This record gives sequence, C-alpha cells and structure tokens, in this order.
Amino acid sequence: MKTPFRRILIVAAVLATSTLPLASASAHEAACPYCDRAITQDSATQDNETILKYGKKRIEYKCVYCAVSEAKTEYSKGDLSIAAPSEKKGAPVIIKRTGGKWSAPASAVFVADMPLKHKTCQVTARAFTNKSAANSYIKAKGLSTSPMTLGQLVAAAK
Repeated sequence: MKTPFRRILIVAAVLATSTLPLASASAHEAACPYCDRAITQDSATQDNETILKYGKKRIEYKCVYCAVSEAKTEYSKGDLSIAAPSEKKGAPVIIKRTGGKWSAPASAVFVADMPLKHKTCQVTARAFTNKSAANSYIKAKGLSTSPMTLGQLVAAAK
C-alpha cells in the first residue's frame, strides 16, 4: 500500500512534468511593460520587437512609442539605447539617450498615428531609415499621420 506522502509526491511530479512543454513554448511571449499588450514577435519578413537597453537590462516592447514612453518614466535617469524595427528586416533604427540628450541617425524618421491605439501600436508606431520609406508605409497602411522627427516622437510620448 502506498503512503499518502508518496502519492502526493507522485502527483506533484506528474503535474510538474506535464506543464513543462507549455511553459517553455510560451517563454518568449510576453506583455509589453508599458502598454501591457502582447509583444508582436518578429516574422520572417518584418521585425516587430523593440528593444530598450538600460545598463545590463534588455527589455522588449511592442513598439517604439512604448519604449520611448517607458524611457521617459521608468528609466528617466541615465543613458540608454533603443533598437526600433525599421522597414528593413535586421536593420533597426538605433535611438540613444546620452547625458539626457536624445539622438538617432540623421535620416531617421518615425510614425506614430495619434491618438495611439496600443492594440495595434506595432503597426501605427514605427521607425524608418528615411522619410520616403515612412511616407510609403503611411500610404500603404492608410494611416492619418506624417513622418516625425525623434524630437517630435519624444515630445508625443507620455
């Protein structure tokens, strides 16, 4: 006859091992720390994940607007960088804040269709390597916005 303690151990072991595949399958999927929506994962043709680096921290966000907004609040002190997906797969626009001053490549522009709807912010708030690419994207997606500078994006972010 099995003891009650042994039965509990067996049940606990079965439960623990039966949930392992579920935990590892969803380990990469997470909610955006700013808007609390599921982060849209990169696809074979388009990058979607925005990465904020602050010291040794590496934090994923749903869009560039969420990352800049969080940088102005939670990480308002110190230097950081944000890798924002661009129109080119594997070539993010790198935004930096050093000594309190924001910078990005000179030709970089941003789209943030305001008021921003976080349900689709990975589509309506993006970075582009140039104004022409941003205008093409705005037209293709039917957005009601214009390309903006990094300064304008930072000012719009809350």
